[in-house]
Amino acid sequence: MMEKEGEIRYWRAIHNDVDEEMKNLDGILLVLHDSMEFTQLIDFFNKIKSNHFTNVLYVSLTRSHDYMRHALEQKPLDQKRVFFIDCVSGFAFPVEENIDRVLYHKPPRDLHTMKEIIHYGIEKTNPDIVIIDSLSQLINFSKPTGEELDEFYNFLHDLRKQEISMVCNTFILLFDAKMGALAHLPSQGIDTILKLEMSKPTKLPLETSFLFGEKKALSSELLH
Repeated sequence: MMEKEGEIRYWRAIHNDVDEEMKNLDGILLVLHDSMEFTQLIDFFNKIKSNHFTNVLYVSLTRSHDYMRHALEQKPLDQKRVFFIDCVSGFAFPVEENIDRVLYHKPPRDLHTMKEIIHYGIEKTNPDIVIIDSLSQLINFSKPTGEELDEFYNFLHDLRKQEISMVCNTFILLFDAKMGALAHLPSQGIDTILKLEMSKPTKLPLETSFLFGEKKALSSELLH
């Protein structure tokens, strides 16, 4: 049984229509959320580049392929073909024969290993969009050390220089902000920061909207 979902509200620093903005998003995006379920994130994913068909590489460090496949059977992604790299079930190394569009990998131990997994997945699937779920498994923005930040900025630099192309031009880095107060947000290497925010669930069906902000305009009030 799928969970009840509330509305995703949005804040914007820009004045264009949010749906149009989501259609044209590209570059490296940091997406903050408070432990949202995968089925809730699907509404957000459906807004991205919704005006044409896209291939998506979804690298999961938090949810198994079985769980996400079941969720997508109940609530499909529109105009998107999703390839998964499952780093949750990777220790068990499930048999991959006859399983469509899924690869298994051990969980990355650091951002350098994460970069290798992304490169491997891009070579295998040739995606338009890459989603990493979740960056909070690899860095803590509440108390990052100087060494951790240097590693993170090197990771972003390598993504931009080595992986972004005319085809694969959108990287979505999910980050669970409920893991701790955000004392530090990236000051370089990120093109856009978005924060998704859920209202209280209701029995009535609700439209989905988005909290959307440019990096420099994202207010601290929305982060805590």
